Amino acid sequence: RITQEILAVAKDQVAMIILFGSYAKGTWVRDWYVEGHITYSYESDLDILVVTKSPKYRGPKGASFESDLTKRLERKGLRGKTFGAPWVTFVVEPIKYLNQQLEKSQYFFSDIKKDGILLYDSGEFKLSEAKELLPEKRKEISQKDYNHWFGKGTSFFIDTFHALEREDFNKGAFELHQATESFYSTILLVFTGYKPKLHDILQLSQMARSYNHELFKIFPCETDEQKKCFELLAKAYIDARYNYEYRITKKELLYLIERVEKLQKVTEKICLENINREIA
Repeated sequence: RITQEILAVAKDQVAMIILFGSYAKGTWVRDWYVEGHITYSYESDLDILVVTKSPKYRGPKGASFESDLTKRLERKGLRGKTFGAPWVTFVVEPIKYLNQQLEKSQYFFSDIKKDGILLYDSGEFKLSEAKELLPEKRKEISQKDYNHWFGKGTSFFIDTFHALEREDFNKGAFELHQATESFYSTILLVFTGYKPKLHDILQLSQMARSYNHELFKIFPCETDEQKKCFELLAKAYIDARYNYEYRITKKELLYLIERVEKLQKVTEKICLENINREIA
C-alpha cells in the first residue's frame, strides 16, 4: 500500500522503490521499556529508498517529494504511532547520483543494493555494480567522520551550558539543537557513510535509530510535556534565533539537556564499538 501511495504522488518521476534496513534484513524490533514510572513502546521504522528519474523533483505545490509522501501517508493512516503503523522514513535520491555513489564504493547504497528488497522498478534504469570498500579503508573513513562530527556535537553541547549560565535559554536551545544534529550525523556517517543534507532532527533520529535500540529511548514522546519539549528542540534551529514568539523555559531546557547528554553517551559507545568492529 505504501508503494502504491508513492506511485500515486508521482509515478512518472519514480525509477525504483527499495525497502532497506531492518525490515529488509528481518531484524526489525517491536518492544517496550520502563523509565521512571512510565512504560514506553517502540518499533523499528520502515526505511524506503525512492529513486527518482530526475535530480530535482518538486511536488505539485513546490513541496519536497518527502513532504508530499509524508502528508499523503498520514492522510491514509499509513504512517506513525497515531495510526498504529510504523514510522516510514524516506531517502530520496536521483538514479544518476545513486549510481555514482555505488561506483565510488559508498557503502550506504552498496548495502542497500545487497540487502534491499525491490518494491517497484520502472524498468528504465539499471543499478551500477557496487565496488567493494576494504575494511581498513571503511574504518579510516568512519574514524575521521566520528572525530569531526562527535567533536562538533560536544562543542555545541558545552556552549549550551554557557548560554544556560547567562539565562539565554533560546540560545541554549539553538546550541542544543546543533549538538543533537551533530550526534545523529555522527551515527549515520559512522554506520553508513551517508547523511542527508538537512537540519530536521526528527528525520535524522528516525534514520539513526535503525542502528541501535537505545536510540529509541532518547526522546520519548508519550506525554504532552515530552512532545512539547521535543518540538521546541526541533524548532530551535530557526525559531530560537529568528522568531520573536519562541519561548523555552529553564525547566524545559534542563530536561532536554538531560536527554541530549544521554544521546551523547550512546553515540560515543555505539560508534566506537562499530569502528573497532570494522576490521575485526
